[in-house]
Amino acid sequence: MTDGIGRDGLKAGDVAIITGGGGGFGRAFSLRLAKMGARIAVWDVDAALGGETVRQVREAGGEARFFKVDLADPASIAACAQETMAAMGVPYCIINNASVFPRGEVIELTLADWEWTLKVNLTAPFLIAKTLGPRMIEQGRGVVINLASGRAVEGAAKGANYACTKAAMISLTKSLALEWARHGVRVNAIIPGQSLTAMPLAATPEAELHAHAKLRNPMGRIGYPEDVAGLAAYLVSADAAYMTGQGVAINGGAVMVP
Repeated sequence: MTDGIGRDGLKAGDVAIITGGGGGFGRAFSLRLAKMGARIAVWDVDAALGGETVRQVREAGGEARFFKVDLADPASIAACAQETMAAMGVPYCIINNASVFPRGEVIELTLADWEWTLKVNLTAPFLIAKTLGPRMIEQGRGVVINLASGRAVEGAAKGANYACTKAAMISLTKSLALEWARHGVRVNAIIPGQSLTAMPLAATPEAELHAHAKLRNPMGRIGYPEDVAGLAAYLVSADAAYMTGQGVAINGGAVMVP
C-alpha cells in the first residue's frame, strides 16, 4: 500500500552549498553530489582550494561555482548567501562542513581561539540556517547536513573548544529537525571518526595515523573523505526521506554511538 506521500530527494539541477568545500570532506561532498546531478556552490575562505574543487567538479562533467566567505564574519555569510542565491537559486542541500580546530588545553587556550572556534563551527551554521532556512521552507523541500565529530561524544584533550562545538552541532541538528520537519526540510548530522583530512594531518604524520588505525580501529583502517561522502549521498537522497534529526556515526566501529 502507499500513503500517497512523495519521497523527496536530491534531483538533477538542485543546488548544494558545501561550506569548507575546498578540501577534505568538502571536496569529496562536492564531487559526489555533483555526480548525482547537483549544481555545487563551493563556499570557502581559501580561493585557491575552492577553485581547485570547482575545477575537479567541472572536469568530471559537473557544474560548480566558487564563493569566497569568511564564516567568522556574519556580514560575509549574509553577503555570500545572497550572492549564491542570485547566481544559482535557492539551495536544496546545505552541508555545514567547515570547521577550525586551534589546539590547546583549556588552561592554555586563549579566549580569542575559543571564540573563533565558536564563530566558525557553530555560529556560522546557525546564521546560515537563519538566512537560507526561510527560503528552503518557502520551496517546501530541502536537506541540511551538519558535520559533527566523534570528539562530540568522547571529548578531546587539547580540544575542548572543538569538542564543545561539535556536541552543540548535534543539538542544533535535532532542534532544527523538530522545527522544519513539517515544512519538508530534513536535518541530520554526520559524526565522522578520524579520517585522512587536513585537520588530523596537521597534528600527526600520515604514516602514524595509518599505524594507529590499524592497531586500534575495529576495521583496521582510517576513514577517507569518500567514505563520508557516501553517507552524505544517502542522506540527501529519497532513500532517506523518512530520516531527520539523526546523528549518524561513521568511524569503522571506533566509537559506538547509541
